[in-house]
Amino acid sequence: MAIHLLEDWCKGMNIDPRNYLLVTGVLEAVHEGSIEPILRSSTEYLCKCKMRGRIFVREEGAFAVLCELPSAVDPLQVPGTIAVDDGEWKVITTGSQPSPAPTADVEFLKKMSNFLGKEGKTLADMPGLLGLKPRAPQQETAPSPDEWVKALGQALGKVMPPHPESSLYRKLRLFSGGPTPIHREEAFEPWLEHTTEMLREWAVPEAEKRRRLVECLRGPALDVIHTLKLGNPGVKVRDCLEALDHAFGRTEGSEDVYCKFLNARQQKGEKVSAYVQRLEKLLQRAIMRGAVAIEQMDQTRLAQIVRGIQYQNPILLHLRLRERQDNPPSYSRLIKEVREEEERQAAGEVWEVQAPRRSAGFQWSHNPTC
Repeated sequence: MAIHLLEDWCKGMNIDPRNYLLVTGVLEAVHEGSIEPILRSSTEYLCKCKMRGRIFVREEGAFAVLCELPSAVDPLQVPGTIAVDDGEWKVITTGSQPSPAPTADVEFLKKMSNFLGKEGKTLADMPGLLGLKPRAPQQETAPSPDEWVKALGQALGKVMPPHPESSLYRKLRLFSGGPTPIHREEAFEPWLEHTTEMLREWAVPEAEKRRRLVECLRGPALDVIHTLKLGNPGVKVRDCLEALDHAFGRTEGSEDVYCKFLNARQQKGEKVSAYVQRLEKLLQRAIMRGAVAIEQMDQTRLAQIVRGIQYQNPILLHLRLRERQDNPPSYSRLIKEVREEEERQAAGEVWEVQAPRRSAGFQWSHNPTC
């Protein structure tokens, strides 16, 4: 009924309904002068709307408000509802009525529009945010759904990761574990470190990670994984790496590995960032050996850093690492904070060295005996 009310209202006033929208559900207690400010503040697209009248709809027990926009209304940029203190208002446009056969593209665009609205953005903002060519200002007619689908496809193509099966990626380094190394094969320890880091960073399904791991293996190393897959075709990548470590890594027990981790201390003259990076390698090996649960990785790392950093190190104090053990940062965040603090302290030391020199020069130039 609301869409017919909008059309009949515009027809009676002899105005183009494409430039108008209808807001329903406005209670009588709402002051007339506050309706327009509420609409303008709800979304940037409605910031220039003007209230042209209101009527009481008896069936709904509330008012319907007619509002005008400077140009043709784009239904995809208009929120379907506007939250207010006493409930919500519904927004009706001539393009918001359901079509006889709605397409999947239009439905997807509506969902995308609602999502962007929650973030304070509209579909019109996407070209600018993604570096695409902006649309011409003051466009007279609203873009068609086909135009939006095309523009959105170009935008999503820039930000969405490609499908793992078709994406180009840097392949893992080769490893065979045979008595005679193959061409371009690395030793096991650096290979395991690099592979573990790469597999952790890749945002692809577990099956894809397993496929990429098998792709880089040859000879006896590949046989180890084939044996695992015979018993469990869906074996996890972590279990594959652990089996390879047992077969080709150092013959250390979990207690020995964990003991090395706990005994790691910052050495004299060693930067905190270098210590954190060295400690991370020991932690990864402890996890591989089952000495540390992966769920406790961040807590275990931070606890050892607090123990291992030299007493009263300024970075330990400035980053408040002791106070953060209940909510420890991830490795990437921690190493970033440590390196930034090191750079800040280094810059402060340079300033302290240079400042006295400039001060001495200032006094010398004004010495009356010269």
